[in-house]
Order: sequence, then structure tokens, then C-alpha cells
Amino acid sequence: MRKIVEWLWRAAAIRQAREDARPLDAIQRASAGRARTFAALAERHLAEQEPWTHDADDTPEAAVQVASALYRDAAAEARVALGEPPSMEPAELDALRSSVRSKLEEIARRSGDVEALLAQRFVRTGGALALLVLLAMTPKLAWYAVHPDLAPDAQWTSSSAAVGYQSSGRGFAPPDFKIPVFFHTMVEDSPFVSFDLARIVDVRAVTVVNRGDCCDERALPMVIEVSEDNASWRQVAQRTESFRRWEARFARTTARWVRLRSTRRTQLHLESVAIR
Repeated sequence: MRKIVEWLWRAAAIRQAREDARPLDAIQRASAGRARTFAALAERHLAEQEPWTHDADDTPEAAVQVASALYRDAAAEARVALGEPPSMEPAELDALRSSVRSKLEEIARRSGDVEALLAQRFVRTGGALALLVLLAMTPKLAWYAVHPDLAPDAQWTSSSAAVGYQSSGRGFAPPDFKIPVFFHTMVEDSPFVSFDLARIVDVRAVTVVNRGDCCDERALPMVIEVSEDNASWRQVAQRTESFRRWEARFARTTARWVRLRSTRRTQLHLESVAIR
């Protein structure tokens, strides 16, 4: 467990890096910047093979010569940054490039270990937290994936329609005014909205999103009923307490029609419904 915590939090590594740190002074930082610049120019020069001297021929040999000169300048500046005495650098290009890269890595290690470890801590802990959230959500996400929502494509019918509303339709787009509901009944006894799923299927859950701007109490008490023939209905869930979103799960049953009904005299209006 201790190793896992250290891998995530990097406390001991950060503490050791701070103890070993040898920060660069202003002169060394300036030299380090120039070393990185010279090395970058050399790399770009080799990649593009485009000599930057006025009279240089545009040939691979000329590119190597200019890149080698830039690498030697980078090596000299890197030695100043590291506090090392001047020294002869390798003549061969690959060895010279390797020497410069090694020096630049040492400069980065001295000046940036703590920052790198802190960034590593952030990435690892963030990743671990994201993984925990994903694992916690996975069973529910898997359940939804296996049981897709049948309501959006189903034909719905309401027991009546207030002015400006339809008594049947598909989907949950509200009419062209601001009330966020897809149907709205008149005041009547036991108003309802029913969904025709087109064939008999297994149903095990219904999610109801109530009107959000006001009047959510009008839906209560609410029952969810299912039928195979649109004539004989079986109650599978009931709600008597106020809700914004109600997810009703029940024992799997077969149905073609699903009906949401208030059991008193009221008017009914809902924002959306999901049937799984």
C-alpha cells in the first residue's frame, strides 16, 4: 500500500529532488537558454538541409558542417550552464549530438526535477480519480447500454390536450412557447399519457422528468401502468412524493403500451419519459 501511495503522490521523490536540487543562477540560466536554442537550430538545419550562410551550397555536406558548428556552440553554452570547464567535443556529428543532448538533459534534471515530479503527481492522481469514478459508474452505464431507451421513437397519446398542444406525437420537443413540456392535458379525472412501443417487449424501468419551471405537484399521485392490448392495465410503480426526476425500476414485465397516469382530478404535463 505504501508503494502505491508513493507511486501516486511522489512525496519521497519530490523531497529527495528538493534536497538534491542545484538551481541555476542567472548566468547559467542564460547559457542554458542559448544552448537549447543552438541545439534546436542544428536539429532544424539537419531536418530541412537548408544552409543559413549566404554563400553555402545547398548540399547535405554543407548542412552537416553548419549543424556541427551549431552543436559545438550548444555544447559550449551547456558547459557554462553546468559549471563545467571548457573541453574538446567529439568531431563526429552523431557523437556531438549525443553529447549535447546529454548535457541538456542534465540541465533539465537540475532545474526541473521538482516541477516534473509535481506534474507527474497531478497526472497520476487525476488518472486514479478518473478511474475510480469510471469504475463506480460502469455498472450503471453497462445497464443503460444493454437496455436502450424505447420512448423517443414511440408514439405517445395524451388523454386530452390544452390549447396549443397536440394529443399525440413522437419525441419530447415542446410546442413553440416557453413551457418545457411535450404535452399538456386539460383539467380532468385521471389524466394520462401513454406510449405505444409498436410490439410486445420486456420493460423493467421508466424514468419520468417532471415539469421543471412550476406546478410539479399536479402530477401526483402518479402510477405507471403497462398493457399488452391497450385495454387491460397492470400497475408496476407508484409515486406520491414530489419529484423532479423519478426513475422507477420494477420486476421485468412484458408490455406494448406504457401509461403514466395521475390518480386524481388534475392536469398532467411532463418534460420527458424514458422506457427501458
